[in-house]
Amino acid sequence: MRVADLVLDILAAHGVEQVYGVPGDAINDFTFALQKRDDMEFVMVRHEEAGAFMASAQAKLTGRMTACMGTSGPGAIHLLNGLYDAKMDHAPVIAITGQAPTQHVGTEYHQEVALERLFSDVAEYTRTVMTPDQLPEVMIEACKAALAAPGVGHIAIPSDVSGRSVKSTRSTYDLGVSRTRSMPCAGDLENAADLINGSKRVAILAGIGCADARDELLALSDRIGAPIIRSLRAKDVIDEDVEACIGGLGLLGSAPGSAAIEKCDCLILAGSDFPYVEFFPDDAKIIQIDSSPTRLGRRAKVDIPLAGHCQPTLETLLSRVEAKEDRSFFDAMQERKTDWNRQQADRRQSEDTPIAPERVMQELNRIAPADTVYTVDTGTSTAWAARHLIVTENQRFTLSGALASMAFAPSGAIGAKFAYPDRPVCAISGDGGFAMLMADFITAVRYDRPVVNVVLNNSKLGFIALEQEAKGLPEHAIGLENPDFVAFAKACGGHGARVDDPDDLAGALREAFKQDKASIIEVMVDPDALIMPPKVSAEQAINFGIAKTREFLG
Repeated sequence: MRVADLVLDILAAHGVEQVYGVPGDAINDFTFALQKRDDMEFVMVRHEEAGAFMASAQAKLTGRMTACMGTSGPGAIHLLNGLYDAKMDHAPVIAITGQAPTQHVGTEYHQEVALERLFSDVAEYTRTVMTPDQLPEVMIEACKAALAAPGVGHIAIPSDVSGRSVKSTRSTYDLGVSRTRSMPCAGDLENAADLINGSKRVAILAGIGCADARDELLALSDRIGAPIIRSLRAKDVIDEDVEACIGGLGLLGSAPGSAAIEKCDCLILAGSDFPYVEFFPDDAKIIQIDSSPTRLGRRAKVDIPLAGHCQPTLETLLSRVEAKEDRSFFDAMQERKTDWNRQQADRRQSEDTPIAPERVMQELNRIAPADTVYTVDTGTSTAWAARHLIVTENQRFTLSGALASMAFAPSGAIGAKFAYPDRPVCAISGDGGFAMLMADFITAVRYDRPVVNVVLNNSKLGFIALEQEAKGLPEHAIGLENPDFVAFAKACGGHGARVDDPDDLAGALREAFKQDKASIIEVMVDPDALIMPPKVSAEQAINFGIAKTREFLG
């Protein structure tokens, strides 16, 4: 067989069904080989960054290895942002790139880039295949590295190598994925149980590491009367529709979430690498559960580190802790949750025009099907979704978490739709994020992926404006001149509608979810809508006042 065929066989053995990329002379052998396969397809995108986002989103949602591809030089470079999203959110993605012919490597040849050096930070493993004899071993090492981290594996193959013949003596290329779940030592578990038993106000901060531990998380919460605060990515695990969950933490979190952290005397940090250290409690004892020992204690002082996966660790803790009869702390946080929701209700039901973004999220809560998969972009769209979009048990949710890159949602939604062709997929973006990679809307149309794109149009980079004002600076350099998104949707062969009146939201969304083609619902939202932190500091208030004064005075 040829090198390209062998590489694709190895990907197929690991469950890869799509390879996202843009054709190019250095990868023509791969795209040709993909045309002949029944078990895998080449998805031609309009920008390699979008293709890498598609692969990353698909990997985050399914846990399976995915793949993207770019030609030498600029094609490979374009992959990087999407691959950094996979690296930082621990998604297993293989990147295949072309390279200059072997005789010219190292001579500053046309489109030659030092790819191993370029990918050395983003990838867990990066190698250039200079001879067919390096296969299949090098490709298998890349897959092992991507699955083990999880993260990015990369191989570069010169254009004169990918079409050459290669022999393989292996009977199988699927190394399998280890289902082993690590556990803390018995002594540490006993110490954690003793601390929980001796504490009066226990809270749980749950992260995406609890993805396979939802039942154990809820059972522990119930047994010890601990309210659950969830990280943003953990909306995919548990959200505020569950009584025990009182919201998020941080600037985009909820007031009850912040109150629980401030008032608890014991915090169980489960499967979360929450980075904003200023939001951790000052005096509470902290128990941290994480599968990676390197993450234990790096955000806050941890009293009892538990190196292990959340599911078996929580299950074992559940069997060792005592049921708490005093549920006053849990009940107090429930009262705060009720008060918080009451405070948000006016904006969620607002009849104002331009439309309140909170109203858009509320309409999605009412109308989106019960098995919807959400992808959310970075910007003010993140904030509105974090607080007001409720992800129910059978729905899914992902975003660019640690990297927080704009343009993730519309591209990621296409990857999600390939992974779940029978489920509704909805991307929530701002006008700035959507416009960055909007050319790939036509990819959704071309491959019959009826993704619903909800674009919140406030004609500016709204989150940047908030960051400017938080420093006491007036809004500047953030205004956007947008194209007609509805006309664009129709020009691409999709469905489009613009909503100016909040009373028209429900009908427009219902119509979009009925479509058998990709759609854009452009919602004209209030450009002055404020994202208020759960607790406003004096410095923030002063800086905001200074910024508004400067804006008024020009």
